[in-house]
Amino acid sequence: MALSQNLIQKQTQKLIITQDLRQSIELLPLSNIELSEKIQSELIENPLLEESSESESFEVPEVIPEDKKEKNTEENRETEEGWNRSGSEDSEPGAQSAERTERKHQFIQNAVSNPESLADHLLWQLRLSELRGAAVRAGEIIISAIDSRGFLTEPLENLFQGTEIPMKIVRAALKQIQNFDPVGCGAGSIPESLLIQARFHNPMDTVTQDVLSHYFEDIERLDYKKIEKNTGYTQQQLEQSLNFIRTLEPYPGTLHSSRQPEYIIPDLAVIELEGRQEVIINDDWMPGLRVNESYKNLIKDKTAAPEQDREYLQSKLNSAVWLIKSIKQRRQTLYRVMKSIVEFEEEFFRSGHGFLKPLTLREVAEKVELHESTISRITTNKFVQTRWGVFELKFFFTSSLKSSSGGAGHSAKNIQDKIKQLIDREDSENPLSDQGIVDLIGKEGVQIARRTVAKYRKNLKILPADRRKKIKKLKHHKS
Repeated sequence: MALSQNLIQKQTQKLIITQDLRQSIELLPLSNIELSEKIQSELIENPLLEESSESESFEVPEVIPEDKKEKNTEENRETEEGWNRSGSEDSEPGAQSAERTERKHQFIQNAVSNPESLADHLLWQLRLSELRGAAVRAGEIIISAIDSRGFLTEPLENLFQGTEIPMKIVRAALKQIQNFDPVGCGAGSIPESLLIQARFHNPMDTVTQDVLSHYFEDIERLDYKKIEKNTGYTQQQLEQSLNFIRTLEPYPGTLHSSRQPEYIIPDLAVIELEGRQEVIINDDWMPGLRVNESYKNLIKDKTAAPEQDREYLQSKLNSAVWLIKSIKQRRQTLYRVMKSIVEFEEEFFRSGHGFLKPLTLREVAEKVELHESTISRITTNKFVQTRWGVFELKFFFTSSLKSSSGGAGHSAKNIQDKIKQLIDREDSENPLSDQGIVDLIGKEGVQIARRTVAKYRKNLKILPADRRKKIKKLKHHKS
């Protein structure tokens, strides 16, 4: 059979993602803060974009009626004035301005400075210690390798490879650092850290040191009978030792944590107005965008700029127009999706926890006539403020468990809450087994398997019944 080359025309359909479409998709999972950063970046890079003093608006279905909107706006204005007001309402404008300036100064003066990091805290002690010369340099290297938990995970040989510091001096510096505050920092593992703390706080307690050195895995499994059998220690000795171990910190670095609090700015809010649940998008603080008319006129005037410059400006104009359009589309999609979630979960927004219904991405997608992938993207990294707290939008999408009566299913989140409540109320002398939880929940009309209860219990970080009994018994002896 001879091979030959031929030209053939064939008509096919292909879905091609353009750069503009890709940009529109990328905007969906961004939170309002991330979108604001994206806008600021585009304002710097694109000369056709400029900040508008008024945010662009769009029309959405079921908006607040004008009379209610005016009333609500007036209430919000009064609230904002109440927040900004200081002293008498009859203060002069100049006095109010001075008071605002004074409050800003007070805020700056009272602002909490950055807390001292664990490394800074250890270095401060290193410089006050008896170590000198090469030992101090070794200590600085060791401290730089200690993580936020207080562990030194890098082997000393690798850490000091290529240095001229003798390992004898390195180990002496490490031993000194391990006795700094917090005690146990610089250890390579949890057992080593606990052993260092035990030796520091109670050097005469040889029982605890022996148990931590040779039977840590048995402690994790709460297998006290095995420890008692292998060591010959009495039950009273072991109980005293284990009670002391419970006072130690497995992650010593957390005792001097410098982590900054993570603040969440909700992207949306759901409030009740005259018996209706209304959705508000929290993006009024973001800058509005518009096209720069001066550059836009340059594109139209062929004599005003060279063709190459006008082509560049035209590409930037297309990018600017598409970005403005994409932001409007994202905002409208976010509103529609949140409105749909509120309609599905109206009972939750009115009554709170325990009233969450099973909900899937497909149900919302069908209601708002969008693809499931779009719903997944628009609900990513988004938070909503409700009267019951701040929730991520993904929180509202939960699986369903069958009802024994054949009625509507039960939300998996509600079942997890129910499991936690049952365990919190259980008898410490006779804790509930997974099968016991299945039986109790089954009496309330919920069909659930024992392995599902075990999975939910692990998600809640709750130990099995036998280990809960041992821990509660240990706490009882301690008290």
